[in-house]
Amino acid sequence: MKSMFLSNMMLGLAVGLGLVLMWIGSLIWGFSNDSDVKNIGMAIRSFGLLALVGAMLMGGLVREDMEKWVRVMLIFSGALLLIFVGFWTGFWSALTVSFSIPGLSG
Repeated sequence: MKSMFLSNMMLGLAVGLGLVLMWIGSLIWGFSNDSDVKNIGMAIRSFGLLALVGAMLMGGLVREDMEKWVRVMLIFSGALLLIFVGFWTGFWSALTVSFSIPGLSG
């Protein structure tokens, strides 16, 4: 079972599915004017990122037949995607934190 689910074809399908879902979610989010539809687009995009990062991490952690540096870069790239792209980027823009000091408005 391990070789079937972690074959090159299955990892390629997971990466392809993740990229397509991220693309469709970004299109929905970009062309929408309604906030509910934008949230649906972000949800589709986050599922795509989950599939992409999951395939990269599983390929890097479990596949022992790959070159060592390929596995390291798969894990590193998956972690960078989580750090810089994140599953729900709209979440951080929804948190509006004001760092202004009262009484010092210029």
